[in-house]
Amino acid sequence: MRTRSAKTLAQRIDLNYFKHAGGMRRWRTALSMLAPLAGLLWLGGMAAAGSRAPYSSGPVSAAHAFIEMKCETCHVRDTSFRAHVTASACLTCHDAPGHPPGLDAASLPAMPACADCHREHQGRGALALTDDTQCVDCHADSRVMPAGRFPQDHPEFAVMRGGATDPGTLKFNHAVHAKEDLRGPDGPETLECASCHKPRMARAPSRGSTVTGLMASITYETQCARCHTLEFDPRLDKAAPHAEPAAVRAFVTESLQAYIAANPAAVTERDVPARRLPLNFPADPAPQPRSAAEWVSQRAARAEQYLWTKGCADCHSVSGAAAPDRLPQIAPVKLTTRWMPKARFDHAPHLMMQCASCHTAAPSSRDTSDVLMPAVATCATCHTPAKGAASQCAACHDYHDWTKASPVKPHFMLTDFQ
Repeated sequence: MRTRSAKTLAQRIDLNYFKHAGGMRRWRTALSMLAPLAGLLWLGGMAAAGSRAPYSSGPVSAAHAFIEMKCETCHVRDTSFRAHVTASACLTCHDAPGHPPGLDAASLPAMPACADCHREHQGRGALALTDDTQCVDCHADSRVMPAGRFPQDHPEFAVMRGGATDPGTLKFNHAVHAKEDLRGPDGPETLECASCHKPRMARAPSRGSTVTGLMASITYETQCARCHTLEFDPRLDKAAPHAEPAAVRAFVTESLQAYIAANPAAVTERDVPARRLPLNFPADPAPQPRSAAEWVSQRAARAEQYLWTKGCADCHSVSGAAAPDRLPQIAPVKLTTRWMPKARFDHAPHLMMQCASCHTAAPSSRDTSDVLMPAVATCATCHTPAKGAASQCAACHDYHDWTKASPVKPHFMLTDFQ
């Protein structure tokens, strides 16, 4: 019997096996050489054909599609191999003012570069929405404003926190105007929110009128004059202007003078009740006027008494006794146009909703001081990741202070993009 020791078996092993290429090794060697060569040939062919697809990060947004084949317009080569997009490259075309004022810059980290928030090469849609993490990096600090996911981590809107009141001085009762069969100029009618609150319209040269985000300002001429007229004398089919007291006084006096000049016999006539004047309109003055001037003086005093104490005071805060040599003081209305100045809201996508479904307190509000804005919970009915409506910080908040925007200087020629 032959005995095989380890030494005997070891002598059969070819110690130079690694110097001889086997079948699999030959294939690996060939492929490791052919694959890079094929890649270089493909890149060379695409470059010769003018295509940059092999090394493009993807299509750019529609706004930048016209320079998609001119990468060097935005990508500026620095000392490294890679060509970065610098803030100066963006500012060549886009004026982008910094963050809105009001933040403690010393407590904030360095301001991000344009490309940190605006991500390109994400497809033909708009530039990728700024991720919430970009905002929370600064706003998670309670010294600025707590922020995070909406609605879980968002604080209640400042205007809806305890103690907030409407600073306006106009006397308005929403509950009265929301009644059914309200007395109108042509009989009973029922007003809707949209009867007075209209979206602000802007003219776009190519598209006609378009709806903007805010509601149009309430004005007497547009919303109030139809029902709340300012007739001041039963003989005149005229209404006083909605203007400063001095202008009202001048209009009343001139109107009465013109009437008595055309109707001199009216000096000795008594009035008949007028349909549009209220029941508590001052009665005819007791003494019979002896001249046209005295007739004008008496009736002007009666008209002003009504206007200052009823016509104007029904809606405005009027102070100061009126006298022939003195005019009353009417407090500025101070209507709030924008309740959330640090946020952005667009009524246009919400016009299909009934106003009272968001402004829930409006139908029962009786006091001017009532704040009728929706709370965070109201917005969260739709604006939450589970419901699908936009809930990112950038959906409501702007980073750039666009009030500081200015035109950019012309830099390019059309031939630069051909």
